Amino acid sequence: MNKIKILGSAMLLLLAAPACTDLEEEAFSTLVTETYYQDKNSVMAALVRPYEHAHWNGWDGDRWILSELTSDNFVWAQKGKHGYDGGDWIRLHHHEWTADDNHIYGGWTGPYQGIGQCNVFISDFEGLDYSKFGMTDVDKAQHISELRTLRAWFYLFLIDQFRSVPISTDASLQEPLPASSPQEVFTFIETELKESIQGLPQNGVVGHWDQGGAAALLVRLYLNAEKWIGTPMYDQAAQVAQDVIDGKYGTYSLDPDYRGPFRSGIDGYRSPENIFEFPHARNIYEFSWMYNAMMHYQARYSLDNDWGGWNGITLTPSRDLQGNLYNYELGIPYETYADGDKRKQPFRTTDKDNLYDGFFLIGQQYAYNYDKGFGFDSTTMVNGTEEYNGKPLFYVDQIGRFSEGASGLAKGSHVSTGEENSGVRFIKFPWLPESEGQFQFNSAPEIRLAEMYYAIAEAKYRAGDKATAAQMLDAVRRRNFTDAAWPAHSYAANPGMLTDDEFVDELSREFLGERHRRTDLVRWDRFGQEWWDKPADAADRSVFPIPTRALNTNPLLKPNGY
Repeated sequence: MNKIKILGSAMLLLLAAPACTDLEEEAFSTLVTETYYQDKNSVMAALVRPYEHAHWNGWDGDRWILSELTSDNFVWAQKGKHGYDGGDWIRLHHHEWTADDNHIYGGWTGPYQGIGQCNVFISDFEGLDYSKFGMTDVDKAQHISELRTLRAWFYLFLIDQFRSVPISTDASLQEPLPASSPQEVFTFIETELKESIQGLPQNGVVGHWDQGGAAALLVRLYLNAEKWIGTPMYDQAAQVAQDVIDGKYGTYSLDPDYRGPFRSGIDGYRSPENIFEFPHARNIYEFSWMYNAMMHYQARYSLDNDWGGWNGITLTPSRDLQGNLYNYELGIPYETYADGDKRKQPFRTTDKDNLYDGFFLIGQQYAYNYDKGFGFDSTTMVNGTEEYNGKPLFYVDQIGRFSEGASGLAKGSHVSTGEENSGVRFIKFPWLPESEGQFQFNSAPEIRLAEMYYAIAEAKYRAGDKATAAQMLDAVRRRNFTDAAWPAHSYAANPGMLTDDEFVDELSREFLGERHRRTDLVRWDRFGQEWWDKPADAADRSVFPIPTRALNTNPLLKPNGY
């Protein structure tokens, strides 16, 4: 007899480490299965609970941090007295993490908590008579298939980050499990997804896995197979991606607007490009961590909301302390965008219909224009509160102690030498005005059709078919440029532009901040290279070590060699 439990952190640790079976549980409510499931609503409430955890897992902290802050595009620089945080962000940026690192442990526990929830509800649903709740066996099969797909999604984090991990499907498991080999984990994920597709609908409810989403996860699995299990499967990735594009698993299309996939959810708009997205709504489920981690304390005055922000994560700098462009092969994210690229525009709302331009906050910051209900009031500057207290807040694509003059600049440009205006701010996920009722209503686009085009392009490029690769990339990229600017930027029209380095840069531009970067760099053998304030790795850091706390609670786990 399973129990539905809403538990405190102790139970979450139990789910993350199956060997630890004697933890005391702080149970806020405990109901046996037969008592909990009273009607269709209670079944649906159980179904969506792991989805809530999934959003947190993917977009609220450690999993995003491990993908993006260990890579070349983002940094959480110390800004004066703020942001040192025990050296966490320095260690991640420098690739100096250890098995004792809290973020590494978070990368392990987050997925396993979700897997534990999926196991419980799959077991519950398998034992329920759906007809008692006015539902059919088709509904039952769909719900179980959704949870199996979601469980496979959690396992994708684990194989990507740790390779050899325990496979758990038993809701009542009381004994520790040894780690399975990468091949076993890969096969498990592949089987789960292939078997689940047939039980899923096409173009299902927003925020629930459907056939297109499950197929897209297969593409991710196959695209990274060479690194994960040593077997190249680029052709398989391309075939499934082409099937998704061709409509075998549902109807999707590229959004003609470069902003469309990221403003999905605003004013009821749903981008046809988003294969799977996590929907948000103010005061219900919000994109809170991303806003807080990235926005300055004063951003509420320019963006119109009542939040504070932590002034933490920014793009890594493109320019040195003298304003010269760095010449690293990796990083320099803001300046990898061409000047004619629409995405490179400074962010500003442009009308009361919640349209806007640009993906970045850079330069002088101005107050929101309440008279117009959009845009900025260029007569009212937003001031800083720390090094630039009472002075205009001006974001620069540099990191250094400019406020201290020559003595500050002598400290150099490092993760530890930022100040409050350091770094371009990332606002691809638009924080729209609260006074217009749109703040925190944008969805998190987990999988976009653009990813399918890029998967095919990569497979073709690796096979030497650069012409087809260029066509697939251009199909997505065209929307980023005006008609006049496009000919100079088309890969098809300028085939010599598309090189290995350019492909890696293009992955950065298209999927910036979408939790792809570490995986992409590992797949392209670039994760160990140097970039701003990080020398080339002396040893392979492409896989995270199994956390010490996981090893201590499970005697069958062994260090994975990293």
